[in-house]
Amino acid sequence: MATALMCLGLGCSHNQAPPAAVQKAPAGVENRVKETELTRIRLTPEAEQRLGIELAAAVESEVSTVSVISGEIMMIPGKALIATAPVTGTVHLTRSTLGVGQTLQKGEPVFRLTPVVSPQRDLRVTFEADVQSAKARLDTATQQLKRARQLLQDLAGSQRNVGAAEQEFGQAKAAYDAAVERLERLKTHPLDADVDMVIPAPATGFVRQVQASEGQIVASGAPLVEVADLSRVWLRVPVYTGDVESLARRSSVQVRSIDGGGPMRRAVRVTAPPTADPLAVTTDLYYELANPDASLAPGQRMTVFLASSTPGRKEIAVPVGAIVYDIHGGTWVYVNTAPLNYNRQRVELLQSEGAFAILARGINAGTKVVSAGAAELFGTEFGAGK
Repeated sequence: MATALMCLGLGCSHNQAPPAAVQKAPAGVENRVKETELTRIRLTPEAEQRLGIELAAAVESEVSTVSVISGEIMMIPGKALIATAPVTGTVHLTRSTLGVGQTLQKGEPVFRLTPVVSPQRDLRVTFEADVQSAKARLDTATQQLKRARQLLQDLAGSQRNVGAAEQEFGQAKAAYDAAVERLERLKTHPLDADVDMVIPAPATGFVRQVQASEGQIVASGAPLVEVADLSRVWLRVPVYTGDVESLARRSSVQVRSIDGGGPMRRAVRVTAPPTADPLAVTTDLYYELANPDASLAPGQRMTVFLASSTPGRKEIAVPVGAIVYDIHGGTWVYVNTAPLNYNRQRVELLQSEGAFAILARGINAGTKVVSAGAAELFGTEFGAGK
């Protein structure tokens, strides 16, 4: 019996399971600090005054939906004018140089055109006969003038006869010179007219193309120079077709350089031929803006801010001065949790509108934040404060 009881006891002891092992965590985190329990700054009244701390309450504000789109500067149709040759002739420049990019004023002489005329039959013989006739008249007038002066010197004539002889001599000399000039011109330029035509600039603007050069013979109607007026330009803005109805109701938009620099410009909506891109599913909106200094060139890209006409959504707004940035670009505000106590709170910046920063999340309406002195508190927290 004792043996049976012993075996029974040993058997029970043999079949008993060992105690379970203690499970260890795969990773351990030490000195865990929640973001809601970051460093709290406690100031004295004197320090708060020295830092210039000012508070403002976060408010709920209606935010308009603004689309930021890239637009393209283009020349207004009809603002590039071409000066043409009214008749066939030879082109001569009225200025030392004429090149692309130069500025011209409307009406400023650009070219001098010598028309080309059809030669008349036996024109050379006619001009030679005119020269001979004028030469004979000049010789007769010369002899009469000499005789009249000699008679006056011998006291046999009068001063009146001398004056008449001098007048006849002058007329004969002018007729002879003109006849000789016509004959010489016929020899050197047999097809050129004796009257030049001035071709002025068709508009005030920049020379876009020069299509004639010095001494070139051009046909009637041939283009000579193209002048582009860029004092005002158009802005073509491709927008998603589904948003055209809400975006096209705005009569004006804000425009600035693509790099974010330069002044903000105002462009006014204009009526233009409808254009669209079926592959990009976009429809073009056109706006006109002033370009007095010609700093905007056709083809230049601009950033366009299109405000939708649909009702905006409600978001939390705080003064821009309340936002501070860490080294990673994160955005924070300092919340006044109690008198002289400030906690740094992370927020998500959505956009800026004037003097206010619009937040997507982070704090609620009514929360008091530091609107002035936030940068000083940031320096105080990290050891660079006053």
